[in-house]
Amino acid sequence: MAHGGDIYRNRVELDFSVNVNPFGMPERVREALVRAADGCVCYPDARAEALTHAVCERLGVPGEELVWGNGASELFVAAVRALAPGKAALVAVPCFSGYARAVRMCGCPVVYYTMRESDRFALTEEIGLVFLANPNNPTGNVVERTLLLRIAKACREKGIPLVLDECFIAFTGDAGDSFLPRLEEFPNVILVRAFTKLFAVPGVRLGYLLCSDRELARRIREQLPEWNLSVPAQAAGLAACRETAYVEKSVAFVCEEREWLAARLAAQGIQVFPSRANFLFLRSERKLSEELLERGILIRDCSDLPGLGEGWWRVAVRRRGENERLLRALAGVGETACPKKEEAAVRPEEIERRSFAIIAEELARRGISPAPDEDSVIRRVIHTSADFSYARTLVFSQGAIAEVKRLIRAGADIVTDTRMASVGINQKELARYGGRVHCFMADEETAQTAQARGITRAAVCMERAARLEGPVIFAIGNAPTALLRLHEMLLEGRYRPAFVIGVPVGFVNVEAAKERILQTDVPCIVNRGRKGGSGVAAAVCNAILYELKKER
Repeated sequence: MAHGGDIYRNRVELDFSVNVNPFGMPERVREALVRAADGCVCYPDARAEALTHAVCERLGVPGEELVWGNGASELFVAAVRALAPGKAALVAVPCFSGYARAVRMCGCPVVYYTMRESDRFALTEEIGLVFLANPNNPTGNVVERTLLLRIAKACREKGIPLVLDECFIAFTGDAGDSFLPRLEEFPNVILVRAFTKLFAVPGVRLGYLLCSDRELARRIREQLPEWNLSVPAQAAGLAACRETAYVEKSVAFVCEEREWLAARLAAQGIQVFPSRANFLFLRSERKLSEELLERGILIRDCSDLPGLGEGWWRVAVRRRGENERLLRALAGVGETACPKKEEAAVRPEEIERRSFAIIAEELARRGISPAPDEDSVIRRVIHTSADFSYARTLVFSQGAIAEVKRLIRAGADIVTDTRMASVGINQKELARYGGRVHCFMADEETAQTAQARGITRAAVCMERAARLEGPVIFAIGNAPTALLRLHEMLLEGRYRPAFVIGVPVGFVNVEAAKERILQTDVPCIVNRGRKGGSGVAAAVCNAILYELKKER
C-alpha cells in the first residue's frame, strides 16, 4: 500500500504528494515542539486535559464526546474495533486507502461503493459500517449538504454507524460544509479530524474524533493505548489552537491559489477535476510521476487507490513559486536534474503552437473536419483535455458562434458554476467589451439560501445570475443542477438565458441536463455524454475570446 510523502526512497526537492498547509508549520507551533523536548523525560498526560479544554472551547463540544488519536489513522482502527460491526463495511470510492485497511485489520469484509445520488444511497442490512470523506481524498470534492444529510439519516434509520472524515474540511473556506453543527442529531455519526493538514505537522501525529454518543466515544477510547499522545504532540496541538490568523491567511490563500493552479494545469492539456480541498485531482495519459521525479518533484500516483487505475494523479497546492516550478517542469522547461543534450528549453507560447499543430494533424488523420466557425472551439477544448472525442460530441446550435460573439461584443457577462472556471477565463479580454465574470458558488448568501430551501448551491447561483442586468452567457462545467434550473426557469417563463455553454462532467443527471438544454431554442454549445469540466467550460469561452481578439 503506497502513500504520499515517500521522501525516504526518492530524491525529492519539492513534495507535492502530501496535502499539508503550503505555509508550513506555524512558528509558535515549532517553538512549542522545541520547548516540549525537556518534558519528554516525563510520561505525557494520558487525559490530555489542557489540549482537550482548548479544542472543546474552540469547537463548542463537551470533552466526553472527544477522543484523541495518534493521527486520524489510529482513530479509524479504534472506531472499527469499538463498533465490531461483524457485517461488511461500506467504503465510498475512490478514497483514502486507510479506511479499508482499518476494516480489514479488524477482520471485517469491505464493500467498495461508487456513491451516486440517483441511487438514494441505498443501504442494505448486510452493511454494518459506512466510511465517507468530506472533502474526499483524492478527488477533493465536497458532498452536497442535502445529500450528506440524507446519507446520515439513512444510516441512522438502519442503525448503521457513519465514520465521516473531515481532515480537509478547513480548506473549503466554508464553515457550513462541516457536519459538526448537526452532530447532536446524529449519535451514529463519528466525525474524524486531524491537525496534520491544516498545521503542516504530519510527523507529530495528532488527530481527534467527535461523537455525540458518549457511550460509543468511551468504547472507542478504550481501544487506544493509555499514552497515545506524546508530550510534543500535546504541546503542538495546544499552540495550534491559538493560530487563528494563520488559519485564516492559509485558507484564503489556498482557495485562490487552487483555482490559479487548476487553470494552468488544464491549459497544459491535463484534465483537472473541481476541488474544494488543498489539492487537485488530475487525469493524464502521461507518466506524470516519472517525468516529475526526474526533476526532483514528487506527486501522488493514485493508481493504487480503490476505484481508480493508471493515469490518475494528485498534486498538493503549494506556494506560488513552487507551483510555478511544477508547471515549468510539466511543460519541460528547465528544472531537469540531468538535462539531455537534445532537450532544449521551450517557451510556453511555442509549446502551445506545437500542441495545436499536433491536434490539427491528428484531426486530419482521424478524418475529422470541424466547421470553420466551430474549429477553434473544438481544438482548444482538445488542447485542454487531450481528448479527441470532443470533436464528435460537442454540439453547436444554429449560428452559435456568431451569436456568442455578438453577445460578448455587446458587453455580456459570463456566469460560471465554479471558481476554477471563472479564474480560467481570460477576464482581461472579456473586459475589453465591458463584460465581467461572476461566480456565486462560494457566497454566504448562496449557501444559506440553498440550505434553507434544500436545493443545490448551483441552482441558487442560476437564480442569482438571472437578476443581473444585461445579457448573460452561462458557462457550466461542473453542476448539472445548474442546467436543470435554467431549463426550469425557461419553461416557467421566469428567465431566458442569452447563451448556454453546457459541459458539466459526471454521472448523475449530467446527460439528461445537457439534452434538455439542446431541446430548447436557446443558443448553446453543449458536450453530449458524461465528459466535460470547468477547464472545458473555460476553454470554450477563451477560444471565442481569442477569435474576437484576432478579428480585432
